Amino acid sequence: MNRRRFLDLAKVIVSLILIILLLREIGLQETLEKLLQVHLGYLLAALVVALLGVVVRAYRWQVLLSALDIEVPLGQLTALYFIGFLFTNVLPTGFGGDPIRMYELSRYTHRTAESAGTVLADRFFGLIVLQAMAVVALAFGYQLVEPWMIAFTVLLFVGSLVAVWLLLNRRLWQSLGERLKPLASLSRKQGPVLSPALSKAEGIVEGLKRFYESLHGYNIPAVGKTLGVSLVFNILLITMNYLIGLSLGARISIWYYFLFVPITSIVTMLPVSFAGLGVREGAYVFLFIQAGMPRETALSLSLLVYVVSIFAPGLIGGVVYVLKGARDYAAEEG
Repeated sequence: MNRRRFLDLAKVIVSLILIILLLREIGLQETLEKLLQVHLGYLLAALVVALLGVVVRAYRWQVLLSALDIEVPLGQLTALYFIGFLFTNVLPTGFGGDPIRMYELSRYTHRTAESAGTVLADRFFGLIVLQAMAVVALAFGYQLVEPWMIAFTVLLFVGSLVAVWLLLNRRLWQSLGERLKPLASLSRKQGPVLSPALSKAEGIVEGLKRFYESLHGYNIPAVGKTLGVSLVFNILLITMNYLIGLSLGARISIWYYFLFVPITSIVTMLPVSFAGLGVREGAYVFLFIQAGMPRETALSLSLLVYVVSIFAPGLIGGVVYVLKGARDYAAEEG
C-alpha cells in the first residue's frame, strides 16, 4: 500500500471513529428518532436553496474566468460543480471535488494554470466573505456567545486577511522567485537521484507563480462582483442551515448560524477525514449545544447538512457525469 492510499484509508477510519464516538455519546436511537421527525417541507426548501447555491457558485466561477478572458457557459460550469460534488463524496477531503473541477475545466479551456487558479480563487473569495459575515454578525449577536468564541471568530477573519496579504504581496513573491531561481540550474547539474526531486520542486514553484499571476489578472470590478456573488451564496448557505434546523424543530436565533457556520466551514476543509464526516458532526455538536440545541438535534442537523449540501448534489453530479461521458464517447465515435 503506497503512502497516498494509506492516508486515504486513515481518513476513512478517522471519520468512522468520530461518528461512532458521537453516536455512543449522544445515542443512536435518539438521533434516529430525531431524523424520523424531520419536517419534510422545511427540508425540501433547504434542498432547493442548496441547489440554487450551486448555480450561484457556478456564476461566481464564471465571473472569475471572464476576468481572465476565458468564456465558459454557465451551464457547463454548473455541471462541473455538480461533478465536483460527486467526487467530494468519493475523495477523502472536504474539498475533494476541486481537483476534478480543475481537471475538467482545463480540458475544456486548454489553460491549465488559469483553470486551477480560478477554482482556488473561487473557494478563497467565498471563505473570506463568510468569515467577514461572521464578524459583522458579532455586532448583533455577541451577547449570544462566550468571549472565547468572539475572539476565535475575529482571529479566523484576521487570519483570512493575512492570507490575502500574503497572496497579493508582489514583493514577497518576487523575493521568493529570486531565492528559488538556482533550482533550475541545480536540477540540471545534479545526478539522477536528486534531479527529479528538484525538478518537481521547480515545477511547484512555477505553478505557484502562475497562480499568483492569475490572481493579479482580476480587475477591481471583477473582484467586487465576485465578493458580491459570494455574499449572496453565503446567505443562501446560512439560510439552508437555518431551514434544516427548523425542519428538526430547532428554534434558535439565526445569528447563531451566522456565527457557527463559518467556523464549521473552515473545520470541515481540514484534510483529516472522509468528505468532512465526523469532523463536521463534532463541530456542529460542540458549537450548537452552546445555543441550547439538544445534542441529538445538533448531530442530526450536521448529518442533514451533509445530505442536502453535498450528498444530494453529488447524486445529480453522478447523473451529469454519466451523461457527459456518453456524450463525449458519441462525439469521439462520430
